Amino acid sequence: MVAEGSDIHRTSEVTRVTRILDEPEEGLSIVAISGAGGVGKTFLVNHVLEMSVPETSGYMVLRSDASNAQARSDFFGLVEGQLFRRSIPRPADPRKDYFPKLREVAAIHRALVEAAASEMDKESVPPDVKRVAMSLLAAGRFVNKIMPVTGLYLDATSIRETDIAKAANVATAVLSGLKVFRESTKMPGPLRDLLGVTRRNRVRRDLFALTAEEIRADLSAALVGWERKDVARISHPRIAGLDKLLIVLDDYEATQAVMGDFLVGALVPELASAPFQTVLVIVGRDDLESTHPGWSQHARKFMRDQIRLQPFDERTATDLFASSGIPEERWDGLYEATQGYPFLLSLVIEEAAEYRTGSVVFLRRFYDRTTRWMTEEEREWFVLLCYLDKVNEDTLAALFPADAVPVIQDWFEKEPSVRDPTAPYFRVRPLIRDKMLRYQEIRAPKRHRELLAIAKSVETEERTRPSLVGLGSARESTA
Repeated sequence: MVAEGSDIHRTSEVTRVTRILDEPEEGLSIVAISGAGGVGKTFLVNHVLEMSVPETSGYMVLRSDASNAQARSDFFGLVEGQLFRRSIPRPADPRKDYFPKLREVAAIHRALVEAAASEMDKESVPPDVKRVAMSLLAAGRFVNKIMPVTGLYLDATSIRETDIAKAANVATAVLSGLKVFRESTKMPGPLRDLLGVTRRNRVRRDLFALTAEEIRADLSAALVGWERKDVARISHPRIAGLDKLLIVLDDYEATQAVMGDFLVGALVPELASAPFQTVLVIVGRDDLESTHPGWSQHARKFMRDQIRLQPFDERTATDLFASSGIPEERWDGLYEATQGYPFLLSLVIEEAAEYRTGSVVFLRRFYDRTTRWMTEEEREWFVLLCYLDKVNEDTLAALFPADAVPVIQDWFEKEPSVRDPTAPYFRVRPLIRDKMLRYQEIRAPKRHRELLAIAKSVETEERTRPSLVGLGSARESTA
């Protein structure tokens, strides 16, 4: 029997989130959920939604996450493609698009980006510069005033971190000279409005503010019916039974480079003054206020709760093992292997159930769930890293080309969901490593044996030499 409060979905935190959903403030209520990868943040949110079914309490529920690697660096890919989708579940009509004003802004932006690409082609802009310029435009940075540039939304350009500022400066200079971004001011204001020029000008100079305003107008039409200032712009009827909004932003650490300024500077103020109640749940590894200064400067008054999740203690974990039918002699080893992380606890409990039925499908699911937010390239890195007992630039040199080693080392150091936080050196969590190697042994036996041989030689070198030099690339030796 599981002890009270030891539910893997964390009963006390569930109560805190549920209470806010039951009693939202007027305007906007923000709930921030933070913790290391695997500590159970998404589990917690999913459990709250399954248990409370917020739609039955009048909530329109909208969610986004970082599962689509391409969308992470694309402003409208996140806002239009993931969060405010063309079809939302009932009681809304799934055939109706409730965000037409947002679509109009996105369409204007896409047309400007396409025109900019065409103009750069005519001007024979170098391909590398054009690629950076297009990444800036996709992230909504240049057209929303020039802002600090980060590699988080320039990853697709494969630019070294040290060269990002220089590349962005060159690309920004090119964009500044394009005709497509010059505002149209010659014709009278009413005529500009009639022809849509005013909206194009706002997309050019203040994309985030205009996008947030149109989102509010669309939401007001769906949840309230109309606002006095927007009565002439209503394009869809109110959704019967819905009068509140719940937004869940998961994996915020992967999207905040693109979304942070938009949320703090534009969407949060619009939602706070909207004629409906909104609960905004933001889920990420870091405390929300540490991700952007605006959260503490401008949005703290809307913060209802900051939930910081920690791994379960040993007693709670063993209660879960007992209730799942896992033999007592395995408890200590499993707790040491999982370190109390709910994600890992759920996996070993699931594996125990799979073994009782003789299924090996668990290993595939384990791989999918462990790597679900990684890009295809990161998955390839991760699989190879699992063969190494220690992960450092010397051992990585046995598996990767020299120029890729620093990049992969940096990535691994910043990936706590698979990195062992208790080891005195960098390594993959032992439990994850064991399961991944078993999966690879079944999936690709020959390749598995080759990589094990390389890993064994690396271990030998590690024991006999202070560092590893010139091990070459496993890609050549195992091609």
